[in-house]
Amino acid sequence: MLTSVKAVAYRVSDLQKAKQWYRDILGKEPVFDSPVAVIFVVADAVLSLVPAVDSSPDKAQPVVAYWGVEDIEGAQRRLLDAGATALGEIISTALGSRAATVADPFGNVLGLVGKPPEPGKKSLREQPSDSAVGVALFRAFAASEKREEIRGGDNLAEYFLPQHFREMLSNPAAREWIKSKAPGSYEYFLARTAWFDGVVREALQANVPQMVFLGAGYDSRPYRFRDLIRDTRVFEVDIRSTQQRKRHLLEQAGIPMPPNLTFVAVDFSRDRLQDVLPGARFDKTGRTLFVWEGVTYYLTSEAVDATLEFVRRNSPAGSDLCFDYMADAPDMSGRYGVAESQALMKSTYHAEPVQFRIEEGAIESFLSRRGYTVSEHFTDTDLEKRYLSLRDGSSAGRVLACFRLVRASVNSESPVS
Repeated sequence: MLTSVKAVAYRVSDLQKAKQWYRDILGKEPVFDSPVAVIFVVADAVLSLVPAVDSSPDKAQPVVAYWGVEDIEGAQRRLLDAGATALGEIISTALGSRAATVADPFGNVLGLVGKPPEPGKKSLREQPSDSAVGVALFRAFAASEKREEIRGGDNLAEYFLPQHFREMLSNPAAREWIKSKAPGSYEYFLARTAWFDGVVREALQANVPQMVFLGAGYDSRPYRFRDLIRDTRVFEVDIRSTQQRKRHLLEQAGIPMPPNLTFVAVDFSRDRLQDVLPGARFDKTGRTLFVWEGVTYYLTSEAVDATLEFVRRNSPAGSDLCFDYMADAPDMSGRYGVAESQALMKSTYHAEPVQFRIEEGAIESFLSRRGYTVSEHFTDTDLEKRYLSLRDGSSAGRVLACFRLVRASVNSESPVS
């Protein structure tokens, strides 16, 4: 199962000093240099320097040797079955490989490193959503935003992060480095979260009969707004792998489940909502708010249309659907942050390729043809004005240019079949 040692990780109290020392010793520059990690290639192995969890100079820091494996999921599973203990989850590294650590029955830390899956070889049926974790990281950053007037409200986001991401929350340099890799993404997620928070809060205060989170990911609103839930029945609909991880982490953190919450497992690329939601006691005659955040662009156009058709045919007039989407335009890749964002998504979210966009300016006609009327629509500049304005009148930043938010209502002539 184990081949040769492929990497060694040292935790250091001063990353810059350690980088200089190893650069002099090795006589070469690092192949990766960031506040998160500094990486050198030595022969056919990797030497990683990572910030110490405890920066005290007299505090001993563990050294982890990472052994190469062909199948990292299989190797981790075999070790756990043999009595090892998982120390976090399988993660993607800066060099594109995948790594994990376990503790053997004798207290030693054993590292595993494997190749990334080939494009198209992994799906969300086999692993939790990477994009959902990435968004949770930005929401956790926003929850500790120093500028109070734009601070994010998701104080539970950090519970869904693997350990190496949680460590970034207390590392200002790492936070800023992450933000710089995808210009405008932090600002977009900050604004998007604020908008969806307002939509959900408003619906709960109005005691809407039903609320359905489509592709719920690590949405924490049913838990953050638990005290606002009265008679509203809440459904979280998502792929089973992500849902299982979420429920485990909520239980681990001691976060109580709302009594009106039902989890529904579905694969949007294969399953039909009409085959799974009714069995969860979804009432198609009850007015419903559908929250579809961070999902549409990872679906095929057929899956998007099938979801829109389900909502239209299985909810009465006046029900609302709120979602975000990617806008398409000939010059879109040249707009603020778009090229960087798309490259990062392609290299990071192996099981979640971008597949769907809506032509810029066509959202009203797109939804009208499908039985909806648009009541709210936000472009990147709209979001900046509404959610990133500071008290002194200045802007907190620019929003990634390719995303839009929309709220649409089911038309009165739409049938409830």
